[in-house]
Amino acid sequence: MVSSYDVEIQLARSPGNPVFRWFLVRPRMDFALAAAALAAWLLISVCFGKPLMLESVADAARRTFFQTLATLAGAMGGLTLTSVSVLVNVLSKKASVGQRTLPLERLTPEHRLRIGEAFLVILPRLAGLLVISLATLILEGRDGAGLWVPEAATLWLALTAGLGVVRASWTLRRLLALTAAG
Repeated sequence: MVSSYDVEIQLARSPGNPVFRWFLVRPRMDFALAAAALAAWLLISVCFGKPLMLESVADAARRTFFQTLATLAGAMGGLTLTSVSVLVNVLSKKASVGQRTLPLERLTPEHRLRIGEAFLVILPRLAGLLVISLATLILEGRDGAGLWVPEAATLWLALTAGLGVVRASWTLRRLLALTAAG
């Protein structure tokens, strides 16, 4: 038996890595983890005498990369908004009179808030990633050299958004497990 959001479910496997679980319930740690990854990247670049970010990459490839990040951020933002809408409907659903209690009805308000936060915390990050990706495209110009500061900020936001998407996926997986446990 494993308790997930104070609802008991039977699992055929172990509950997972405690370090990973610690990460999953602390969305604000994404900023520190992304900053650490970015600092490691910069340190390795300095130590080996390489460009700090993507400033030496061909202009067309760099533009394509930032356009792709902006597109992905916009698409994931729309998908997240849709997921939040569905999530509100699912979490507010009550069993009909005479039916047994639905598994998600047993979640406490605190756990419902934590589930919602896993999704809502992604939206500002994705919006920021969209804006900074487009700003980086504009700042670098059509034939200009890359600028490592906006590139680093873009990479940092991309990492935080990616970690948020991992957390939201884990939350969905846990909700499916709760629902299936019935």
